[in-house]
Amino acid sequence: MAAGVVLVAVAAGAAGVAAADPAAGSVHDGSPSTTDRSGSPLDGENGTVELVVRFDSVEDPAALGATEGVPATGANASATVADLRDHAAAEQAAFESFAASRPGVTVEREFWLANALLVTVDAGRVTAADLRAVENVARIHENVVIEPIEADAESGGDATANPQLGADPSGRAVAGVRRIGAPTAWSEFDTRGAGATVAVVDTGVDPDHRDIDLAGWASFDENGTLVSDDVADASDPDGHGTHVAGTATGGNASGTYIGVAPEASLYGLDAFDENGTATFAAVVASMEHATTAADADVLQLSLGANGTFRGFVGPVRNARATGTVVVAAVGNEGPNASSSPANAYDAVAVGAVDEERRVPPFSGGQRINASDAFGEHPADWPATYVVPDVTAPGVRIASAAAGTRESYVFRQGTSMAAPHVSGVAALAVAATDGRVAAPAIESALVDTAVHPENATAPDARYGHGVVDAPAAVGAAVEAAPPESVASDANGTETNETEPNDSETEETDRSSDGTDDGAPGFGAVAAVVAVAFASLTAVARAGRE
Repeated sequence: MAAGVVLVAVAAGAAGVAAADPAAGSVHDGSPSTTDRSGSPLDGENGTVELVVRFDSVEDPAALGATEGVPATGANASATVADLRDHAAAEQAAFESFAASRPGVTVEREFWLANALLVTVDAGRVTAADLRAVENVARIHENVVIEPIEADAESGGDATANPQLGADPSGRAVAGVRRIGAPTAWSEFDTRGAGATVAVVDTGVDPDHRDIDLAGWASFDENGTLVSDDVADASDPDGHGTHVAGTATGGNASGTYIGVAPEASLYGLDAFDENGTATFAAVVASMEHATTAADADVLQLSLGANGTFRGFVGPVRNARATGTVVVAAVGNEGPNASSSPANAYDAVAVGAVDEERRVPPFSGGQRINASDAFGEHPADWPATYVVPDVTAPGVRIASAAAGTRESYVFRQGTSMAAPHVSGVAALAVAATDGRVAAPAIESALVDTAVHPENATAPDARYGHGVVDAPAAVGAAVEAAPPESVASDANGTETNETEPNDSETEETDRSSDGTDDGAPGFGAVAAVVAVAFASLTAVARAGRE
């Protein structure tokens, strides 16, 4: 694995950690170990170097394969994927020909979601200028590496087979699930998520835990190559991914629900190796799999790069265009900081709150100046916006403990907050039978959030406020177009939807209404924190 930008797995402390998990009482602080060298990735290198070559993305991917007023689901989403594949193939063709004829350059993997190629280059025979001179090449960066960086953090007791999960008197749900009103949403809308799919890109998922029902699985190596898509091979040596998955979709085998959408289908995507490290290529490959093989409605990313890493803008934007709601943890670096992909405008960024709905010191958030932070960025982004978009419970969150069948563990961090929001998104998808497009689901999450301090929203601590499950699902139901009975060319009755303006309009949820916000992150601080146990993906208030 080539030396390069370090991505860190962030966990803001495990308050009640399984004895078998030595990392569970620590926080991964996400500090960069190296600086981004994307401007001249071959300078000073010897031997073989691994690089990511990027090509221009589609300016408006949401318009690909789209039928006006119809959500990007089903055949419409498939058409968008096909168009993105075709665009990437056309853009990458010249470089493929160059690599085939130029000694010292080998294409290892193509990515349509990022419009990128992973290549190995003999630095003694090929220069960065040689690569940039190839037709359609936009920029070059390293296949960034992810490593956990740990620091001390407050912890509680050990996991136990008979935990006090903070349930209500009826034993219905753990405290975090209850505090966002998920049980009320289950009752009011007669759904616990059945029919929706949540894909969790993380350290893996332990399928043997009694509250984990794994419908699908895939793992990828550092080059983004598929290792296995057999559920029998699923595992999670770290435990972070299992905890996140449990909060999003976990069941109630103990008598207490640990998940927000316990009947949603869970698809586990492992982008990490056994040492807890991952790469940009592995994460993007996982995201591609989520939007195709998994056909995910919600993509859960408790991971990210500290600061703004432009490399994730395209993958997030394109995944959203296929009809997938992208939820990401904002990071655990506290005020005036955030992480990518959560701070990309097209992601739903999530921050954390405690039991009293107060934002803990570790939860990230800031105002972003898009030009200062990302340089060239999509034209439909606002000049400035704030992250997180919303907050959710992220302190003392009880969920499944990997490596056990019946134990649970308390953890904290924005990583723990994000899956609460992913679960609510899944409930909204299920309640509307998938008839509402991703932007409308995102707007429902943000517009109904409750700001505990009744301050002007959005701000850089709460975003628009704490996610409210029944209100968000209700707003999505209100936005759903009416079903009508129609017939296809053969006269067979089919359920279709009538166009509804709510499907194509979305509230500006993240723009702060100013054009002269405080300076953003400046240069790309490419430290991708991938398994943020304390990094909650703050839903970005406002899309397009």
